[in-house]
Amino acid sequence: MESIPCAGCSIFFIPRNKCQTFCSKPGCQRVRKTLWQRQKLATDPEYEEGQHLAQNKWLQNNPDYWKDYRSGHPEQADRNRSLQKIRNMKNRQDQTVCKLSKTIGIAKMDARKHREYNLSGEYWLVPTVAKMDAVKIFITSVPVDST
Repeated sequence: MESIPCAGCSIFFIPRNKCQTFCSKPGCQRVRKTLWQRQKLATDPEYEEGQHLAQNKWLQNNPDYWKDYRSGHPEQADRNRSLQKIRNMKNRQDQTVCKLSKTIGIAKMDARKHREYNLSGEYWLVPTVAKMDAVKIFITSVPVDST
């Protein structure tokens, strides 16, 4: 058999059979197993249920795991709390937008009625309806020449 590139690390290797696409390095095997498990969870409801039962059983056998982990890793715990606050705010905002859009419709993103506002500064455009990435923009007021 001839060498093929590994799907995990892209380094050429000689496969043991025609179906092998990952080399035997532990990192590549970890990627292979993760991909297999994601596909299995998405397509096999019995496997998914078994995984949930196993997780719940482990959690019952290790009830203080997360409390011990947080006390031993305060930086990670603080980071997770901060990120959870952001997720909670986003979820609340998404629910509010969803309720508003059902009652009043969706407004144009660039609609602006008054020129009284001084909008100069840095802003993040975070989508709430459309599927797009958040974008950092800079807005500067341009004086209108009245001559």
